Amino acid sequence: MFKYAFVSRHTPTPEQIELARKANIELVPIGDIDAFSIDAAQVWAKCPNVVGAVVVHPASAVRLLFSGLPVAVFENANRAPVGEAPRFEAKALHLFSADCDPYTVQSVEA
Repeated sequence: MFKYAFVSRHTPTPEQIELARKANIELVPIGDIDAFSIDAAQVWAKCPNVVGAVVVHPASAVRLLFSGLPVAVFENANRAPVGEAPRFEAKALHLFSADCDPYTVQSVEA
């Protein structure tokens, strides 16, 4: 399995862990890092043996890709009925790498 840093103040949900497993990824929670200053060196400082990172914020994804770290992003679906507070669940995991065709994105669905 490939180790990916899970950059979030939250812990991964069972659905996220399962989607990652389907993509041959082990999630390693490292806490939150500012989306507008994050880079690969900061991720590796917290967890030297990861080969990628799972992030939420688009700025994090762009900054990490440009600093040479593959990125994965969970696609969430709002499962709350209309009028209730949003309740999101992961329905897919999309993997991006700066060294591959930008139109070819690997995805794993629940």
